[in-house]
Amino acid sequence: MDELAAKHVLLDFEIVTLIALALGVASYVVVCRRCGNRIDSSDVIRFDGFDLALMFFPALLFLINPIAELAVANGNLESSETEEPSQVQSMLVHLGFMAFVGVMTYGINEWVRGRSVVKAFGLRRLTIPVIVMYSILGGVASLLICLVFLGGISDALMESLFGGLEAQEPVRAFQSSESNFHFVISAVTACIAAPVVEEFLFRGYMYGVVNRFTNPLFSAVITGALFAVVHGNLPALLPLWGFAILLSAAYEITKCLWVPIGIHAIFNIANIVLMMRGDGVS
Repeated sequence: MDELAAKHVLLDFEIVTLIALALGVASYVVVCRRCGNRIDSSDVIRFDGFDLALMFFPALLFLINPIAELAVANGNLESSETEEPSQVQSMLVHLGFMAFVGVMTYGINEWVRGRSVVKAFGLRRLTIPVIVMYSILGGVASLLICLVFLGGISDALMESLFGGLEAQEPVRAFQSSESNFHFVISAVTACIAAPVVEEFLFRGYMYGVVNRFTNPLFSAVITGALFAVVHGNLPALLPLWGFAILLSAAYEITKCLWVPIGIHAIFNIANIVLMMRGDGVS
């Protein structure tokens, strides 16, 4: 029952975040018009109202996750004899899903909107040594802030409210890997596919679009909340929310999407190592 309650909390959190996003953008636009201020469009990336709608096409594939998780949790309560796919099949489907979202995000920007993804997301802005340096520094900072500090707060809060909750499905898959092939597929998904696809969508596209109509702080908080909730795990919500805000800050400062991608990859690699020892952000 605690698992079901946690799923309801995640769905409610997502709904509230989406409402806050709509109200925030609308309020900011109205205030700018009444004050006679035009929304700044001097950036290289010319996002507009069409992007505000288009960004939800790939995002909805992630945002539907809390609804699906709740439906599965309800189904498990009604029937305990559900046949689950193998771990390898699950991870291959997840990898294919990531690839599909990545192609959709790329296609919307490059083919539908006609903007160069390389220029729009600053992929050639920094040299490789600088990207590696920023990624390592950001990865270490993220682990200390999100895993140690926010993770500790979240664990204590969740234990007091819900007792023990299940880890994310990918986490359980890592900890009970049935073959070397499954472990390799899981590692590729977590350390390469997820950082690239999620950063292109949440930081490169969604953060950029919302920032275009509001400001960096509001955009980082709102898109960070959506990033955290789609992972479908209540104990990880606060650490991942903080992590997403740090990734947005890294992107805002460097203007190069490779930096948050690198930080994200290092964070996930460190978490895999910790999860194999029974720790990490679940």
